[in-house]
Amino acid sequence: MSGVGSFIVALSRAAAAALLWLGLLAAPALAEVLRIDQVEVAAPPGAGAPGGTVAQWRPQALPDDWGRTRPEHGGTLWYRFTVDARVFSGASIVPAIYIERVCSNLAVYLNGALVGSGGSLVLPYSRNCFTPQFFTLPLALLSPGVNTVTVQVVGYPLRQVSAAQRSSGLSVIRMGDAQELRAQYEQALWWNITLPKIITAVLGAFTVFIGALWLTRPQDSIYGYFTLWIGWWTINTARLYVIDPPLPGPWIELLVPATAPVCVSGLVLFMMRFLRREVGWINQVLWWQIAVIPVVFLLSGTEHIYPVARAVYLWLVPQFIGVSVWFTVVSWRVSRRDFWLFSAILLIMIGIIAVEFAAAFFGYPLKMHLGHLGGPVTLIPLCLRLIGVFGDNLRRSEELNDELERRVRQASSEIERSYAELALLRAREAAQEERRRIASDLHDDLGAKLLSIAHESARQRDREELANLARQALDEMRLSVQGMVREPLRAADVLADWRAETVQRLMTAGLQVEWTAAEPPADFLVPARAQVQLTRVLREAVSNVIRHSGARRCRVTVHMAHEQLALTVEDDGVGMDVAGSTDKGHGLGGIERRVRTLGGQSAWRVSVLGGVCLEVSIPVLPDTVASQGMAAAAATAGVADGPEKRLASPDRLAR
Repeated sequence: MSGVGSFIVALSRAAAAALLWLGLLAAPALAEVLRIDQVEVAAPPGAGAPGGTVAQWRPQALPDDWGRTRPEHGGTLWYRFTVDARVFSGASIVPAIYIERVCSNLAVYLNGALVGSGGSLVLPYSRNCFTPQFFTLPLALLSPGVNTVTVQVVGYPLRQVSAAQRSSGLSVIRMGDAQELRAQYEQALWWNITLPKIITAVLGAFTVFIGALWLTRPQDSIYGYFTLWIGWWTINTARLYVIDPPLPGPWIELLVPATAPVCVSGLVLFMMRFLRREVGWINQVLWWQIAVIPVVFLLSGTEHIYPVARAVYLWLVPQFIGVSVWFTVVSWRVSRRDFWLFSAILLIMIGIIAVEFAAAFFGYPLKMHLGHLGGPVTLIPLCLRLIGVFGDNLRRSEELNDELERRVRQASSEIERSYAELALLRAREAAQEERRRIASDLHDDLGAKLLSIAHESARQRDREELANLARQALDEMRLSVQGMVREPLRAADVLADWRAETVQRLMTAGLQVEWTAAEPPADFLVPARAQVQLTRVLREAVSNVIRHSGARRCRVTVHMAHEQLALTVEDDGVGMDVAGSTDKGHGLGGIERRVRTLGGQSAWRVSVLGGVCLEVSIPVLPDTVASQGMAAAAATAGVADGPEKRLASPDRLAR
């Protein structure tokens, strides 16, 4: 029985279609496009899907903007109207329905049968607020007479959207030839969806590129602020790519105004930095609004998005207009080239924002979302200009780098020349110092001995005394050479040599000798140079006692401990005013110079014996590297290890 029933239903539908085609062929040809602006509307409860229970229908004019006619309504509304099939007469006519705008989504039924829909009709709804809808009407569903078209519209109440044009509603409906309506549909789709998508993609590429420029030059903050500005606009427009977002519609509506301070603050900061202007309190206000406004939206929740968004836009739009006027005035004085470009772009953007603001909060009818199209179009020239500025800065940077390299090369040449001159000067000073040392040695030691030899020869004294003086001169010569080539000596050996020579000289001169020297540590070494210089200091001191003091007694004390060598020579002679004398001659002056050369100190005072006391103290390292420590002390005093090294190594002296 069910099979027979199905067959009867199919046969009746085929007959109805045949009658319709016969009626269409017999009727006069009408290619008229109907404009449906008067419909009936019904809202749940009581309103069911086509074919359901009878709803309470009432007349309604189109377009129907829920934000004005029913701001508290959210969910589903049903619209219906009837049309005579004879309107679509003509063998070549394929009937279709075209709806320019619906928000958030819709489904179209013909005589109770679903023709098509724009996506999800349950929460979260598909977002088609600016996407035109086009559906071809199957001829099999058309009745020969009157046909009923029902449109199911779903959307959110006004309080859950950020702008009135994003509230729910239905535009005027057009029915007629599919070919003609498709042309209108494709044109609207191009301007509202396709072209903004293309421009958004291009703007997104510019955003990434300029953001990369900012990462390469973080010090140029204008690129970062510009990225904030156009980045927000790009992400906002990119919503066109996502009809079914992962978040509920109210949360998407909340995110847009909550993040709008990022766009406006980025714009203001960019324009101020572009003209090299900065005001501290303005920066603080901008950063604070970026942080505070999202918190306000989160606290207000999704049930109060519209009033909070209206207050936020009333706060942000004057900022945009104010900074645009300021930029225009200042750029006229600073850069006429930027004045004309920015003035034209800012004027267009102010117009777009004014229209969008009027549509969002004052009910101004808007068929096209100008922000999706006009915003990116005006921002792209700014991107090109900013890239040009980056290129100019890069070229200037390269020029400055070339100039810097040239100056560095010039300065390096001057430094090298100055260094060479300084090294030569130090080499000359070292040579001169070495000459003074050698002259002093010859005067103090060899000169004195040779002079004595000359006097003895002139007076024809005892030949043994003359030979003794000659041997002393030879010893001085050998001592000078040993100071240049000998290795460090054990302190005990040095003390033994000093004691033997000193005691012999003093006793030969008829003086009573007191020699005091503590046993030095076993590993205590005396560098050869220090040994030579101290030997000469001791000899000169003893010579002064013998020749000038008139003393009968001489006391010599040597102490080696704690990396210090202390030498004291004192007598009971007549004394001398050494501290008050400005010219100490080669002898006394040589003693002080030699002590300074070794990094030590010397002092003359009155001896407890009644004569003069010489105190000498020098640093000596008690290990195998003693010679290196003494060489370092000599270098500190301005004297090198020897004339050969000083003249051959001026670079080492320079260091």
